[in-house]
Amino acid sequence: MQTSYSAHPDNAFAGMVADISAADIVSKICNVRQLFSVAVTTEYNSEIFTVTINGNAYAYTSDTNGTKAEIAAGIKALIDAGDDDVTVTLFTTSETDDSFYIEPTSYDADELAVTITNPSNGVLTLTELIAYGQTIPFGSVVCEDERASAGSQGKREGVRLPRLAADVTTLGKTQGIAIADTSKVAEAAGYVAGEGVPVLKKGRVWVHVEDVASVALGGLVYVRRVAGAGESLGAIRAVDDSSDTDVLPYQQCHFTGQKITALGLAIIELDL
Repeated sequence: MQTSYSAHPDNAFAGMVADISAADIVSKICNVRQLFSVAVTTEYNSEIFTVTINGNAYAYTSDTNGTKAEIAAGIKALIDAGDDDVTVTLFTTSETDDSFYIEPTSYDADELAVTITNPSNGVLTLTELIAYGQTIPFGSVVCEDERASAGSQGKREGVRLPRLAADVTTLGKTQGIAIADTSKVAEAAGYVAGEGVPVLKKGRVWVHVEDVASVALGGLVYVRRVAGAGESLGAIRAVDDSSDTDVLPYQQCHFTGQKITALGLAIIELDL
């Protein structure tokens, strides 16, 4: 994998190391895989909430005083006890505690088909956050992923895109920045499942910044772990975006102030 970069701004691109001689780079495996978010947006009693995975229906009936959180946990319990090779994770934000993620257990799983069936009153919403075959973009923040390919023993060598606060804020969970393979930049935007990913843990690197105009010398680095339309998990910001981002809590992780506003690029310095 080529890691010889020019730091000249005219040639800058996301994931380009600014000073390769001072960089600490480790090799990981891309564990990106499909990711669905399911939210229980309305709590109704004695209603049936159904999530179907690859044709297997998981129907949860709420009790006479069921809460949204109970419904989410009830659906998770049914899926956990089922035959589908998926992982279900309940998650909490500052606004809700009634959502969960569905993803394949291994990164090399076949494509999942997930649907929802709404009850007569209650409402479920389904969002595909990561599509089948999606990549880890160059210059994205990546976090540790303990589940690797089926049968693989190198479970702690994998990385994926962040989606929980702990993925960004926990020392050791955040692994660093996925730097670019210069041999792929012209033809690909990132790494697909199963590919090797060079991760910068210490050094200076060009990254795409959503709000590059706000980049300032010494500014904090915020990481997107909730993505809406036109946004990407693991993307970097200079200013917090409510509950959708978290700051990398390390003394040596900040913007250097050098940026190319026209390209949306800036340099961050990190030491993880």
